Amino acid sequence: MLPLLCRTLSERGPALLRPPLRYLPHRLQTPLMEALLNRGLAEPIKDGELDFLAHRCLQLWVPDLDYRLSLGYAGGRLTLLRDSEADVVIRCALNDLIRLSAGERDPDTLFFQRRLLITGDTELGLECKNLLDRLEPGRQPPWLQRLLRLLATVLAQAGRAPAPKAGAGLQDNT
Repeated sequence: MLPLLCRTLSERGPALLRPPLRYLPHRLQTPLMEALLNRGLAEPIKDGELDFLAHRCLQLWVPDLDYRLSLGYAGGRLTLLRDSEADVVIRCALNDLIRLSAGERDPDTLFFQRRLLITGDTELGLECKNLLDRLEPGRQPPWLQRLLRLLATVLAQAGRAPAPKAGAGLQDNT
């Protein structure tokens, strides 16, 4: 039963998150997302590992959420940019992004499976991918590590659930 519940959550989670992300005004998202990103990446920021992003625009695109997050880096802080043309775009589905952040998938594997796509400035994209390689879960704040482990456990349980039979299961109302 638990794997089936986890499978449903993993399949429908992005659809549940899409409306709040779409309708929450940018002026409310900005301080929340900036605080979350700067706290979650505090150690790499302190170590100067994001300096290569200075005066550049990185866009993270999560297509199953229909969400794009454009980031800049200045004064030792990540900032959300609005209506900026991205120098590089990193595209990844939510569940893969969770697994990547939890350290359960590596960027090279996702990249070669074409589940992590990088477009735009090739050199900047390579630096971003190398940064993803260096971001170990142990460098994240404990609260973020716990959250990512929980989400990764849900996704692992989802993978243990039997595939639904054709025509069976919950009806999709999206």
